[in-house]
Amino acid sequence: MSSAAGSPLGARFRVDAAVRRRPVVAASLLLFAFSLALYISTMAPGLTWENEGGDGGDFLAAAHTWGIPHPTGYPAYIVLLRGFSEVVRFGDDALRANLFSALTGAMAVPLFFLASRKLLLRLPLADTRGRRLPFSAALVTAFAFAASNLHWSQSTITEVYALNAMFVSLFIWLALIARARTERGESAIGVRTALALLLGFSFGNHVTISFVAVPFGIWIYWPLIRRDARALIREWQPLIGLIVGLSIYAYAPIASSQDPALNWFFPDSFSGFRSMASATIYQSYVFGLEPDFVGDRVLAAFDIWLTQFTALGAILGIAGVAFLWGKLQGFTVAGLGSFISLVIYAIAYNSFDSYVFLIPAFIVFGLWVSVGLLNLSVSLLALAEKAQRSWITSNRSRIVPAVLAAAVIGMPVWSIGFNYAGVDISDDTQANDYVVGAIETAGQRAIIISEDIPTFGLWYQSLVVEPDQDVAIIATFLLNFDWYWDHIRRQFPDRIPQEVQGGFNQRLRAIALHNAGSTPVFLTRDDASYSVLFSLTRDGSLWRVTG
Repeated sequence: MSSAAGSPLGARFRVDAAVRRRPVVAASLLLFAFSLALYISTMAPGLTWENEGGDGGDFLAAAHTWGIPHPTGYPAYIVLLRGFSEVVRFGDDALRANLFSALTGAMAVPLFFLASRKLLLRLPLADTRGRRLPFSAALVTAFAFAASNLHWSQSTITEVYALNAMFVSLFIWLALIARARTERGESAIGVRTALALLLGFSFGNHVTISFVAVPFGIWIYWPLIRRDARALIREWQPLIGLIVGLSIYAYAPIASSQDPALNWFFPDSFSGFRSMASATIYQSYVFGLEPDFVGDRVLAAFDIWLTQFTALGAILGIAGVAFLWGKLQGFTVAGLGSFISLVIYAIAYNSFDSYVFLIPAFIVFGLWVSVGLLNLSVSLLALAEKAQRSWITSNRSRIVPAVLAAAVIGMPVWSIGFNYAGVDISDDTQANDYVVGAIETAGQRAIIISEDIPTFGLWYQSLVVEPDQDVAIIATFLLNFDWYWDHIRRQFPDRIPQEVQGGFNQRLRAIALHNAGSTPVFLTRDDASYSVLFSLTRDGSLWRVTG
């Protein structure tokens, strides 16, 4: 006869007991599993241009050739992506890269939950109502964050933003821990050092981490500075941590010195490293939006804000930050500084996809949503307790669970239903079909002169998937740079003229003339400006240069 402990009922009791003992751990695992399942079920099966995934081919090609992608080089992302692809061996490289985003995006959700719960427990509401309400409010909001459109979409493609969300959530959680320990009179130097290390390393993934790190870093150090203005000078450990974290940038000159197939700006030289790390090629985009488009961009940002946590979440977030102002003003100032600066940066950045920079801002806003939800729940419970003979009195034990259930339906469940069709790219093969067809059409040792979006995907296909085809992919948007001309000349010495041939048009024409009658040359687009340079004939998805 089997014992109760060995029966399914006994196993269920053990699970229930474990959940009761470790509810935070159990909730974190639940959030991770839910998010990972959501993202994997909707992620692209391979290379994609959907969900603003156009940079994916560049990252894939760089990671799998130990090369340098477009500025700012993203060394932390490249190293982690390559490492993940070496450990996880099923599927092709593009699928594994999308899975890496799903995994890191899913890890961001429980970290957001931990940060939210930590914040809520600092509020006087938590002192009077125990830990259940903060736990529940943080859990509901974390589910809503998992289903928010921007974070979800970036967790389905090869991009840096899911990993950035994980770093931002971890940073805020550790910041709350550091501040709490300082207020208790503890040193907290270990946590501050870990934060500095995290900042340095995550800066090598995406620079928008700085919009979070600076205001919250000031908030962390403010009690120390008020006690002793020289506190920053004496703390050498965080400085060492920051330097160690930033050392990930050593990847760029080391990799570049090997002259990999993908090597933007050659950062093994000082000028090249500066151009890569500071993104000189994109600096004109910062606050580069023309004034005529500011109004449209503001309206678009407002619409995106409304869709992240639903209209209910937007209202709760506004109520939450208003409540926080009177209770935790320093944290509120840091959060507002982070949120406002990110919104301004995203709106003013002159790029069609700059709205993805808002993800860290919505992480901060999500914390305010959890505060608003907690405040609403406590207010309704207090109202029930003050009521005398009424329906509220007889049902007050059900009111807060009902409010939380309504929030679950009103935010994450509604978000999943509303966003699923737009985010789901699980059957998207457009980019993969294009690059496979283009390489097949071009044939071995051909030249494809590529414009804009197709270029990165063609780099991945030619350098990683089908290197034996030895197809030369020439990026028109880099052709004016002498370093790029030198690079492709070394890569394809028989197909690129040895001498630098004037400006853009002259270089294009020189490549075509140099290969006339020997090597087929193709273009990815039949641009009108090319009609004065070439005679073109449509060939599959490409245009063949015929004269």
